[in-house]
This record gives sequence, C-alpha cells and structure tokens, in this order.
Amino acid sequence: MEKEKRIEYFSKILKEKTAYGSMEVWYKNDRRKMSVYEIDLEYLVYNRFNGRIASFVKSYEKQTGNELDPTDPKDIKTIETFLWNSNEPSNKGTKKSIKEQGQLKYGIVTKDGVIIDGNRRAMILKQAYEESKESPRYFRAVVLEETLDENPKEIMRLETTYQMGEDAKVDYNAIEKYLKCADLESYKFTIEEIAKMMGETTSKIKEYISIMKLMNEYLKKLNYTGIYTRLDKTEGAFVDLNSYLDRYGGYKSTMILWNYKDSDLNDLKLIYFDYIRGIYNRTKAAASDSGDSKDYRFIGQTSKKGSFFSNKEVWDGFRDKHFEQIDSIEEPTIEKLREQNPTQNLDTLLKGRDELWAKHADSHLKKNMGLSREALDNLNKKNEPLELLQSAMSKLESINTKSKAFFEDPDVLKWVKAINSITYDFKKTLEKHGKSK
Repeated sequence: MEKEKRIEYFSKILKEKTAYGSMEVWYKNDRRKMSVYEIDLEYLVYNRFNGRIASFVKSYEKQTGNELDPTDPKDIKTIETFLWNSNEPSNKGTKKSIKEQGQLKYGIVTKDGVIIDGNRRAMILKQAYEESKESPRYFRAVVLEETLDENPKEIMRLETTYQMGEDAKVDYNAIEKYLKCADLESYKFTIEEIAKMMGETTSKIKEYISIMKLMNEYLKKLNYTGIYTRLDKTEGAFVDLNSYLDRYGGYKSTMILWNYKDSDLNDLKLIYFDYIRGIYNRTKAAASDSGDSKDYRFIGQTSKKGSFFSNKEVWDGFRDKHFEQIDSIEEPTIEKLREQNPTQNLDTLLKGRDELWAKHADSHLKKNMGLSREALDNLNKKNEPLELLQSAMSKLESINTKSKAFFEDPDVLKWVKAINSITYDFKKTLEKHGKSK
C-alpha cells in the first residue's frame, strides 16, 4: 500500500475515530499521555530496522544485495519469518495468550503506519486472524505525529527505549544488543544517551561497542562482513576475548611476566578467532568428544593459574604450532562455493564451509591445546618435583617398546637421549646434595 494512502488513513483515525484507551509514552524528553487506537492490520508496515531482527535483516541484505521492502508481499513474508524465528518459544507463548485474551500490550506506530514497538505482536495478530478469521483484524497502538523519515533519530531513541531498555531485551538474540549499540553510535548518539535508552551503565555500553568491533573483525577475517547470523551462540567467547584484550592492553597486567608487544596481542586475537570458529562449528559427534567447550579460556585467561599467554615459553610453542598447522588448512573460496552452488542460500554455504574447516582443524586445535595445558600445568607445579616425576614415570611406563612406531619414528631415539641426559643431571644434583642413596 502506498505511503500517502496510509497517511490518509491514520489522519482520518486521529480526527474521527474514538480512542480505545490511552498510554503514557516518553517521547521527545517528555512523558506524554497519548491515545490508543484500533488500527486495521492492513495499514501497518513492519520496521526493517527493528532491533529484534537486526542480525537477520543485515545478514539477508548483505547476502542478497537487496534492501528489504516492508511493503512488498514477498519481503513482508521474509520479515515475518525473521520475527518468528527470532524467538520461537516466546512467540508461541504470545500467540497462545493473544488467542485466549487478545492483545494486552499496546504498540507504537508512526503516522504512516511503520511499527516502532510491537512488530512481533502485530505479526502474531495477523497470524491469528488468518488462521481463525475470528480474531480481531486490528492492532491497538499509539500513533505518533510524524513519520520515521521526518525524525529518524528521535524515533530510534523511542524504539530503543521500548525494545531494549530495562528488562525488554531479555528475550532478544544475544547479538542484537551489540548491533543496536553500533547503530546508535553511527547515528551520533553519545555513550551516555545509549546507556539511558538501554537501561545500562556507560561502562557496559562501551563494552558492548568493543565486543561488536571484535565480532566485525572476526567476520572480516573470514570474508563474512555483515553476515551476523554466523555469530550464533558465540557471544560468550567474544565477551571473554574482549576482557583479556582490555586487561592486557597498555601492558598494564601484572599477570604477564614478559615484554609482549601489540603484535603478540594481535596473535592472541587471531588464534582465539580460530578456536571460536572451530568450537562453534563442530558437528554434534565431534562436539560430544571435544571435552569442555570453555577450554579455549586457557589461551588468555587472567586467573591466578595463568594462561598460555602469561608464560612466554608456553606461548611461543603454542602460537608457533598453531599457525604452522592451521595455516596449512585449505578451504574453498566463497566465490567458488557460490559458483558451484548457484541456487544455495549463502548462509547455508558458509555454515557448511565453517563445519568443513572445523572438521579439518579439530584434531590440531585439541592436540595443541592439550600439550600446552600440560606444559602450563607442569610449570605451575615446578616446585612439586615428586608429583612431576611420578607423572613422567607413569607416561614412560605406558610406552609400548615393541610397537613399530617405537622403532621407526626417528624422533624417538632423540627424546630417549634427552630424557636420559636430564635424569642424569637430576641424579648428579641429588648426589651433590648428599642424596646418593
């Protein structure tokens, strides 16, 4: 429906229709009591900038190169799918409630019908009407005095306050709050303004913006810029990484006992990116055999037990082995995948690409992680010689000296000689201190 026709409909409502009720709205730095009207669903337009589905919309538009038109029937269906998939369990509960009790929470729309607050409820009301024809064909909402185009910044402020403020964001996908902060910052809102809108502290908003920058760097590294659906379930890992980089930035951490540089912090970040990609793209079978999915925290954690990064010896070995093995993995370019699968959805192709990479990388990631954890643990126990010696003895006794590998691997003899040399040195040291028996 054309914009002019919608504006005409809403002008008529405001002049001629009796208000259903009223609602207090904080708008333009003022608390206003505004009338609520019953609006025909036909005259409503979904807001493609809705914070609930930002990651879906941005990813879709990046993949297709087409901007969603919320007045086009095909794009309307796409937006409705995004709204439903954004939180299906919550949507099912709302749908049941609406069918039994009707619309309990009012929405907010512009004078040309763009839904500022209530996109999900409007979608569910439409579903309910189409399924039964008995449900009301209207949406109860406040009508603003202007269009989105006329005052985008103020309407964005209003939308954020209602959708992301206080407890309103609890059923949103994790990525949405980071995208919302980035969008608001691009509209020149201050950190203090964003914090107030979202019911957060300024320090939390700064953290959100910093995490979003890391997420964008990760996507850029994989050539997935703008495809935010590839960040599904990864929030916790980026929160951890952001914390480590913040703690180590400016060389202010007392937990790092060596003179690291910015290039070392960049290596830490890139390695972390690889572990994020590997862990969150494992197949179910691989994931069940992978141990604790939080193992990657040993890479850079800031606990008293230390991390690989906290010890230069452990870090150098871990870093070099990682890049040696991971950089050797070959994978098809995105262009090649699209050429080979012209009808396949890009997000599906990228998911398959990540899963294949994770399959090849999994053994390298786990082995390097395991060896480095053992090296770190041994260093932490350097003043507990008996425990380390007993552990070493147990491992040596486990070796099958009749196996082909024992005779054919050229490195075996090298390590046997090295072990013999170090144990001889131990023996001489003990004898020197009168421990000859």
